Amino acid sequence: MKTLIFLATALIWLAANPAMATSSPQWHRDLTYLSSEDLAGRKAGSNSGAQAGDYVQRRLQQLGYQTQVQPFAFKQGFFQQGQGRNIISNDCLQNCVVISAHYDHLGNSGHNYYPGANDNASGVAAILYLAEQLHPLRKHITFAAFDAEENGLHGAKHFVENKDHDAVRLNINLDMLNLPRANSRLFFYTRESLCPIAKKHLDNSPIRTQLARSNRSINRRLDGERIDWLRASDHWAFARQKLPFIFVTAADDPHYHQTSDTISQIHDERYAQTLQLLTQFIGELLGSRCDDFHVRE
Repeated sequence: MKTLIFLATALIWLAANPAMATSSPQWHRDLTYLSSEDLAGRKAGSNSGAQAGDYVQRRLQQLGYQTQVQPFAFKQGFFQQGQGRNIISNDCLQNCVVISAHYDHLGNSGHNYYPGANDNASGVAAILYLAEQLHPLRKHITFAAFDAEENGLHGAKHFVENKDHDAVRLNINLDMLNLPRANSRLFFYTRESLCPIAKKHLDNSPIRTQLARSNRSINRRLDGERIDWLRASDHWAFARQKLPFIFVTAADDPHYHQTSDTISQIHDERYAQTLQLLTQFIGELLGSRCDDFHVRE
């Protein structure tokens, strides 16, 4: 009888805690922690923001990367300066593809905090996933987790302004990757020509994708939005210095900059498919069958 009671209790507990019933993938654990109340919205310059940066650095090191912390100051309000910290892998020295995502968010307001699960824990979890999947290419890739994007792209600007431009071959910037609806699209916004073999992965993806060359091509899919996507995220720091970029974003998020941007809003299946697509796309882009960006020994 006691055994039956124990089993019944265990089943009830597992039903209430489904994540514990089976081991969740690492990307889900990364997303969960980065958007948790423990990090209180990851505001740039805050202690919780620094904790988020420490977590990213620790994860990259666990994956076998050399890392550096790149501190910088940024204007915060009229009379104050904030202190930001970029987390950079530095295994690549020349001709690097910089895969970036900003890890900061809005912090808290009163008793509420902004989880920023999509904006942009989704991008940070993606670069950690890619860091594992693309580890054999680490000598050709720089992974960059930028701080203070929400305050004015300060981390990305600092990185570009202090980087030898000959060392940057391409920026692939990931920001807000969740596909909230079945008809949501993942946009690849770039001015560059993509080799056919890499583009084929976009065309044959199980999720809907669109190669975008202009703001208009994205905005017309978003119910008349008028957003300047060229300047919308950290890729602008590269573009303004005439460095090539690919901006990857779902663009569509009803919970943008709301306290409702929680991990429960992330569509797990489509996000997992997005991670697989990015791995295939970037791996092909850097492969010998693509002439534009492939790595050269």
